[in-house]
Amino acid sequence: MSATHTGKITELNERNGGMIKEPGIKEDLFFHADALEGTTFAELKKGDKVAFQIVQSKKGPYATNVKRA
Repeated sequence: MSATHTGKITELNERNGGMIKEPGIKEDLFFHADALEGTTFAELKKGDKVAFQIVQSKKGPYATNVKRA
């Protein structure tokens, strides 16, 4: 299992996805609503603190196992 990271939601879009900013990392990480645990996409707000894991894909890194922190 990969390490747990923390950050803040910087963007939410109508297609059930968004972006997370991790302190000290230049680029935001994408997450999909399917990656949420313990909360729904509708409950999230820009600025919410979250904990997550990072997975590498062909398109680059993304956040998974996203939970409110």
